[in-house]
Amino acid sequence: MNYNEIMEGIKGIVNNPLRKFKPDELKKIVKKYTETHKKSKELYDRACKIIPGGVEHNLAFNFPFPLASKRVDGCYMWTVDDVKLVDFLMNGGPTILGHNYPPHTKKVIEVIKEIGSCHGITNEYEILAAEELQKHFPSCEKIRWLQSGTEADMLAIRVARIFTGRKWIIKIGGGYHGWSDQLVYDLHIPGTKTLESHGIPKPVFKFIESVKPNDIEALKQLFKEKKKIAAVLLEPMGPESGANPVRPGFNKEVEELCHENGALLIFDEVVCAFRLHMGGGQAYYGINPDISIFGKIVGHGYPSAAAIGGRADIMQYIAAGVGGGRKRAYCGGTLAANPLTCAAAYWAIKFVEETNASEKAGKIGTLLANGLNEIFKKYNLPWISYNFNATVHMHTSAVMSLDMDNPKHFGQIRERKEFMEHLGAALICENIISVAGSRFYTCMQHTNEIVDETVAKIENICKMIE
Repeated sequence: MNYNEIMEGIKGIVNNPLRKFKPDELKKIVKKYTETHKKSKELYDRACKIIPGGVEHNLAFNFPFPLASKRVDGCYMWTVDDVKLVDFLMNGGPTILGHNYPPHTKKVIEVIKEIGSCHGITNEYEILAAEELQKHFPSCEKIRWLQSGTEADMLAIRVARIFTGRKWIIKIGGGYHGWSDQLVYDLHIPGTKTLESHGIPKPVFKFIESVKPNDIEALKQLFKEKKKIAAVLLEPMGPESGANPVRPGFNKEVEELCHENGALLIFDEVVCAFRLHMGGGQAYYGINPDISIFGKIVGHGYPSAAAIGGRADIMQYIAAGVGGGRKRAYCGGTLAANPLTCAAAYWAIKFVEETNASEKAGKIGTLLANGLNEIFKKYNLPWISYNFNATVHMHTSAVMSLDMDNPKHFGQIRERKEFMEHLGAALICENIISVAGSRFYTCMQHTNEIVDETVAKIENICKMIE
């Protein structure tokens, strides 16, 4: 689907009544889910006694309760109830080789046995991994390893302010850039501003502003109003990994606007790197950002994996330790750049390139999106699916595309979010796990046959809709 077709499809969903499950079918889904995942429910009940909300991870919640995993392998996940699921969650995106890819796992085990996990000083893998990352991201003249995408985004806006001597950061509304105080602003749904920022004093957002996705005129106006913009922060595919897709040419327009006004362009490549293209969003769209953000994908799902890269003259301000007042963007992290994570990153990048994993996973993504659109049309559902290479979106409620300037839309957030949760439960009852019932991350282990089976199972779900 091209951009115009996608946007017309999204508008058709948000501007019409929500299509829901038939009440009896929803009851059957909840009953089957509950009966099939009894051990997960027991673990969830235990977790609720000791863990706030009973879950630790944004991706872990499922309706009517979270699942607990037993193991993963290839493109499958087994739950504690020994239910085998086709895994399109892929740990939130980083697992593009597939779980426990043998050559990769072997290298990581060697590091654990021969080197150890965390030393507190430099190991050669720190340098090897940086060199390998830079090979595919030449805009990153210097690279600093961190522990999460949240940290990397925090550091990016800090160093942008130091380098430019300016304070304002503009983000594209709806984009997710971690959960640090300043960036929990206009989160998930463009136009919601401080809706999700409980516990954060409003003065924290004094120098943060946002514009709606693809609205270059609004961004131009902000540059006129706020003369001291340090940087513009965006996801190359569009907010929420392309749930609100970027229109052709928008990224280039933002790049030109930033550089015309002395501001920096920050690309959040947490999902795009290797999954969209070996060179991420910047290679795919032909952009040369000043700063690039990397998260879990650089470590292929191994913990404490993240990085920030950029021009050498910008990156020189990043430092830690006692500085004696020298101008710098302070950062730290005891576990950052540990040998285990850096080895996982180094070998993952090499194996992704050697196996053409991005291309293979992308072909599967296209096959899945096309198959879903065929069945949506067959059952006269207004839903749509599209993919950015190995990231597949399935819009059924289009909650993240609601227009917050429309009072009718604001009141629909909860209802449309709940439908996505119901759909996620229905998928699990069909032995499929995805991201929030609306996003599928493919890997090179997914096959044409698995896609055919997945489409057939989602057709079963389509029959349950009113």
